[in-house]
Amino acid sequence: MRPTLISRLVLLAVSASCAPAEQKTQSPIATPSVAPVSSSSTAAVQTNPSSAIASARDTLVRPASIPPAVSAACDSAAGIVRAELSLNANRKEGDFHDSQHGDPHTGCRLSAKGSFKALSAKSSGPVDMLQAAFIRRGWRPDLRHSADGPDGSDVGMRRRDILCLVTGSWEGGDDDDTVARAPTPAEDIFHLVVECGRDVASNADADVPDSIWSIAAQSGLDSIYAISMSMQSPPYITGDFDGDGVMDAAVLVERRTTGKLGVAVVHRGTRKVAVLAAGSGSAGPDDLDGINQWDPYFKGTTPTIVNPYRPYASLIGDALWIERSDSTGGFYIWTGNSFTYEPHQLVRR
Repeated sequence: MRPTLISRLVLLAVSASCAPAEQKTQSPIATPSVAPVSSSSTAAVQTNPSSAIASARDTLVRPASIPPAVSAACDSAAGIVRAELSLNANRKEGDFHDSQHGDPHTGCRLSAKGSFKALSAKSSGPVDMLQAAFIRRGWRPDLRHSADGPDGSDVGMRRRDILCLVTGSWEGGDDDDTVARAPTPAEDIFHLVVECGRDVASNADADVPDSIWSIAAQSGLDSIYAISMSMQSPPYITGDFDGDGVMDAAVLVERRTTGKLGVAVVHRGTRKVAVLAAGSGSAGPDDLDGINQWDPYFKGTTPTIVNPYRPYASLIGDALWIERSDSTGGFYIWTGNSFTYEPHQLVRR
């Protein structure tokens, strides 16, 4: 009987593999969103690519002690959720794999469920509200962890080596539905997960080409500065800042020990690096916290509507314009062996 049973199993396997394509079961394609999570459970319901990674792993939180700095960040995150959304999140502490990428962390997972109707009519949504609140409290976005879609949104908020991932999910409705209608009860509900843990930012995944950052790495900058993904991706701009005819790169960086922001200018012709601000002792501000605009000012060009400012000093190479949210700004200008800083009074636009 055993040979007969095996033969039947072989025939069944061959038959299944030869079935027409239209009869085979297709795996559903997940939408680019996030995982809805019940506030009373530590297991996330996965409905999208970022969450599908976590679902393939263990999404439980295993109780464990967490570092004091992480615990303080969790307290702050819970306070933000409560203050901004009037929600008391369910808190679990220990070891877990995060909902966005499935990466291991030791920290906390906060989960909550809310109603869109309870939010202000002028609000931009629960995830954006939390992001703005984190920023007001001194956190910076980490664009490595940002994603958006009709059924949810992800953001990452960083304070030096502490990372909080905010994952929101909801039912976005039918894309083919062109008739305006009131949201269904299910579409009124959103689910939030905030996961905080220690995360030392790696410069290897910061979207800066190796042809640029390898020069900085060889100069020993990796251990001192983290490439900051707080303003744009990729986090660099180019210009011939020393006037040697070779295009250089200005990379936004953050001092690992203090969180002070600055710019690492990588001179690709001389293969040297000049760090501006970020506690480096360079000319100009010590910290570029609040930077919201930067542009190369190309030598020989005229001001534009986008950037109506121009350097007073004569230029050897291109200048670097910096503008901050506190209404301060200025040019970094190469003098031949270092940069000087030329402050400018900003014009209201």
